Amino acid sequence: SSGINAEYGHHVTALVRDPAKMEQVHDNLTVAQCDVFQREQIKPHVEKADVVMSCLGYGIQRGEPVPYFKQIAEVLSDTMMEAGKRRVFFMHSWFTNPESRGKCRGFFLRNFFIPYVLGPTLAGMRQCEEYLATTHDHLDYTVIQPAHLLSGPVTDKQFLYKDGDCCVPEASQDIDRADVARYMLSIINDEESFRKVRAIGTVE
Repeated sequence: SSGINAEYGHHVTALVRDPAKMEQVHDNLTVAQCDVFQREQIKPHVEKADVVMSCLGYGIQRGEPVPYFKQIAEVLSDTMMEAGKRRVFFMHSWFTNPESRGKCRGFFLRNFFIPYVLGPTLAGMRQCEEYLATTHDHLDYTVIQPAHLLSGPVTDKQFLYKDGDCCVPEASQDIDRADVARYMLSIINDEESFRKVRAIGTVE
């Protein structure tokens, strides 16, 4: 997403654990090493930003809900309030709400892979969403829930979305990361998207 944001003319600072793994290069892209869970490390970057996008991802986890999604929301909530910043995106996934999973196409995905393999990750994302919904009036947040992520180039596919539904059954079950970035850029100033948990997909 950092690369497509830079291509669209935005000046982007990508905060990463290991800059050596960052392959994108662009005049508008600055890469900085940072532990995003440390408020003092992330604070100077937030102070300079107009919009913050959290696109953290983790490998398959076992057991309890993955805690990092809520933790980064807590860090950003405090840091952005101190810096007087409001607009923030969090990228999660379809099916964070267990009640939405019956709409998943595919018996194996619905009954095994999603609950047992992705379950701890989705549960952690859900905790973050519930946390944001409580008392965070100082944040104009949008949680974007894309379908299964691919790594293809940006397209001009039409978007479909649903607020609060945790999936878009009529959309394709795959979406390119570049298109997720394209969508987020398109709604930065859209007040209808503020304080929403929004599932997105593209027309098949």
